[in-house]
Amino acid sequence: STLDLSFHFHINTIFLALLSTFLLSPSVRTMSSSPTESTSSKPAFLANVVSPDTSVSVRFNSEEEAPRFAVGYWSIRGLGAPLRMMLSAAKINHDVYLYDIVEDGDNGWNSSYFQTKESLKTESKNALVNLPFVVDRKECRLLSQTNACFAHIGRCIGMFGTNDVEASICEQLVCEIYDLRYPYITFCYGSDGSVEEAKKAFAQAEPHLQKLNSHLANEANNGGDDDKKVHHLVGGVLNAPDFHLFELLDQFQFIAQTYGISDDFLGQYPRLKEFKTGFEELEENQFYLKSWLHEGLPFNNCMAKAGSALNVGVFQRGQKAEWRGKGEISMNP
Repeated sequence: STLDLSFHFHINTIFLALLSTFLLSPSVRTMSSSPTESTSSKPAFLANVVSPDTSVSVRFNSEEEAPRFAVGYWSIRGLGAPLRMMLSAAKINHDVYLYDIVEDGDNGWNSSYFQTKESLKTESKNALVNLPFVVDRKECRLLSQTNACFAHIGRCIGMFGTNDVEASICEQLVCEIYDLRYPYITFCYGSDGSVEEAKKAFAQAEPHLQKLNSHLANEANNGGDDDKKVHHLVGGVLNAPDFHLFELLDQFQFIAQTYGISDDFLGQYPRLKEFKTGFEELEENQFYLKSWLHEGLPFNNCMAKAGSALNVGVFQRGQKAEWRGKGEISMNP
């Protein structure tokens, strides 16, 4: 009927007018976009309290958001190196926070980290904060304790075994490798740094090195080929323990050469030698091994009796430490 047509005409006219207002009104457009703007401008988790002396942005792609992971540690290689190397091997964007140890008077040492630590404990609600730490911005939490950091990152990026059995092997290995670290650290920080003390450290490390050498032999045998060269500790793929073992073997090797203990200390551990040689040649590790994080940082902190300066030197109080206070650095392939 004429009345029905008129009614439908008016309804359609009103609908088109409302639609036009919604699409064209600046106020409506602003309302719809403001939540996105608010979210993107929100500071990343703990961004206002980390306060590093050097901040390194490692980027493998152009994502603008703050990356999920950040690793905090002293401005040395130490325990931070394998965590950074893991993320780089996986080609995952991440941030690195480095904290300097500096001279305090004639005999003391200090660091801005000691104040930052208290802020991190408060803001992250984690009373266990220590170095190294891992910030997981996706889960809005901070983790400490070295092996917990290895396990968390490893599980998140697929480097902690492919099943429960392999995960338990990874857990055993990160603990065994940490045991291997103890005589090395005792020598570097708890001795006079003499050749005799270095030899004691290598003797104490020997049982752990033998166990890890045997583990790699078992890995080869599990594949049915005793002659196979094994460059991974678990399942023939990259996993968290690989990175800590590589870093420790690298440091042991340099100490052995520097102190005249052996030019080929890994020669007595053929499986470990094959592992280290093969692991550092993997394509996944080239970016990190050629980076400032690997080549421009000393092994240990300034008070250590070995590896506390570049080229396995010993830091002398007052000397220039070019690795300190670098500000903001960007690294990408």
